[in-house]
Amino acid sequence: MKKKTLAKLKKDLDKIFSLYIRTKYAKNGVVKCYTCGKMGEIKKMQCGHFVSRQYLATRWDENNTRVQCWGCNGFGGGRLLDFEENLAGEIGKAKVEAIKMRRHNIVKLDSLWYNEHIQCYEEKLKKLRGNTTPLDEESRQQTSAWVCKKMSALRKRKIYHPV
Repeated sequence: MKKKTLAKLKKDLDKIFSLYIRTKYAKNGVVKCYTCGKMGEIKKMQCGHFVSRQYLATRWDENNTRVQCWGCNGFGGGRLLDFEENLAGEIGKAKVEAIKMRRHNIVKLDSLWYNEHIQCYEEKLKKLRGNTTPLDEESRQQTSAWVCKKMSALRKRKIYHPV
């Protein structure tokens, strides 16, 4: 079997992460746009980022992403002011500022890191699909804590390389 390139692994992780985020906030396959409130099917909505996807340090941060409609995420450029206001109300201004600062971290990601995260989000998605109601706040925090613990373990194994 041909080894996947880092670009292909990044694309695969983007795809599964996006589906996970849209599913995480959905109820019976329908989800609400974070910035305008428009309702839509999971497959017609997008995974919007508060801090742009160009910053790898925050690209797959669950606190940096929410569901957005095409109008807000595509045509509206993410409606970042509305996104920030909503996010600050949800997770607090301090966490929003931390995300903004973390975007400047330079990270070097290898194929092992991508493969572990693809597997991680595939497993999390399977768990969510067995659940037809959205996660409550406690479950979201537990999920985020689990991801942080996993990232910490990867740092110790020198797989996740913030520079």
